[in-house]
Amino acid sequence: MSERSADRAGDALGGGIFAAASIVLASVAVSRVLGFVRQAAINAHFGVSPEADAWYAAFRVPDTIFMLLAGGALVSALIPVYADVKARNDPEALRRLVGGVAWLVFLASAAAAAVGALLAEPLMAAIAPGFAPSTRALAADASRWLMLSPVVLALSAVAKASLQSERRFVRPALGPIVYNLGIIVGALVLARLFGVRGLAWGALIGVVLHLAVQAPGLKPWPAARISHGLGNPDVRRVIALMLPRLLGVAVLQASLVYVNILASLQGPSTVAAINNGFLLMLLPLGLFAMALGEAALPELASRWAERDRRVFAARVSGVARHVVFLNVPAAVVLIVLAEPLVAVLFQRGAFDARATELTADALRFFSLGLVGHAAVEILVRGFYAMQDTRTPVAIAALALLLHALLSWMFGQWMGLAGIALGLSVGVLLEALALGEVLRRRGGLRMGEPEAAAAALSLSAALMMGLLVAVLRVTTWSDGEIGAGSALLLAAYLAAAALSYLGVAALLESQELAELTRRLRRRR
Repeated sequence: MSERSADRAGDALGGGIFAAASIVLASVAVSRVLGFVRQAAINAHFGVSPEADAWYAAFRVPDTIFMLLAGGALVSALIPVYADVKARNDPEALRRLVGGVAWLVFLASAAAAAVGALLAEPLMAAIAPGFAPSTRALAADASRWLMLSPVVLALSAVAKASLQSERRFVRPALGPIVYNLGIIVGALVLARLFGVRGLAWGALIGVVLHLAVQAPGLKPWPAARISHGLGNPDVRRVIALMLPRLLGVAVLQASLVYVNILASLQGPSTVAAINNGFLLMLLPLGLFAMALGEAALPELASRWAERDRRVFAARVSGVARHVVFLNVPAAVVLIVLAEPLVAVLFQRGAFDARATELTADALRFFSLGLVGHAAVEILVRGFYAMQDTRTPVAIAALALLLHALLSWMFGQWMGLAGIALGLSVGVLLEALALGEVLRRRGGLRMGEPEAAAAALSLSAALMMGLLVAVLRVTTWSDGEIGAGSALLLAAYLAAAALSYLGVAALLESQELAELTRRLRRRR
């Protein structure tokens, strides 16, 4: 490897980002495995029945409340301000900052949840117009119970942002794990006794555990008094950064609600199928993009606050290149192996071959946009670290308009697959726009080395995809799914990993070389 290449690889990931990402990645891996157990349990009991449709629709409104008021918007706004306040070396100011933010998001979430519970029936009619009246009533009942979740998760989000700002990633990493455990209890035990309502109770158990594992890590405890809310200039800075980001989250949630509406109009089972496909696409996105983005934000915010622009741009570009290197092959695998993956993971109990076919169609076309989703996860954090939350919102809003039009048009032509395709095209164009604006502002290196890295990843992934497609066509047979099917799928995945890494090594991938080097250092 040339000296120039070695320097470029060395600049790509900071040791702090890699160490933090390792913790987050491990937790995401465990959480995703538990998520599949959770989803398999739900699917085995409900399949893609009207009850499953009701569950996914019921989840949409409380999830939107959380994401708007205390999800990604809060974390991305609090971490940069926390870094600035910490740089002043004033522990009391930090306590007042965290306490004031906690009070405000708690009160806002509680008020929104109360309104959501009161308006559950008209809300379900709005987001699932194609449901039968009985399915809509079931969704409204479950949604009322789930309205408790954003209130608890609001406090948990404040704890998460504070701990990550201190580079303490273990407790936040445990939150999603225990949350999934709660829903698994709901799916395996409570849902069998109380139906969809029992599943909602399991989710509430999970959110309480989510907060319980993080709150003890806040030492000293924040000065949680209402008087430290809007009267605190640091809290007002967080709110000022949140508002544009909140609009960005609103755009994302509007996109998901819109997909839900279009799917409900396609007929029974489609809401459950499209949600299953989207959740499967989230596995590599969580492992290979969200984890790196989450781990990178605190360091990016610190670099920007310290005016270290050269390293800032190198870090954003380096993380983006690694995300592309990991997610391009993941997208190809999901496209080629959509049916075997869905069948092995979910086809049992009430989840039959028809449910597998519907879910695989959605998964395949969602996967076309996986690299776009992954790039957005990284690029928007570059803007957040620069304390610019307006630009990503504007670009996301334009992408939503395009996606809404395309999903409707493709949905008329291709059904469920077309809805997913419209979303994928929209997010790919969003990623390109974000990258170009960030490059113009000097926060992203985008030159010949980056283009070569992307071309290398795509070439290796296509060669891998051809090999796996041949294996699947010659060995896989539809029918009863058992241990033999699981072994075949494992063989396909092993062949995919070995062939991709082998070709990448032959082509002298700098991303593979750096990942290998850092893994060796951690032994």
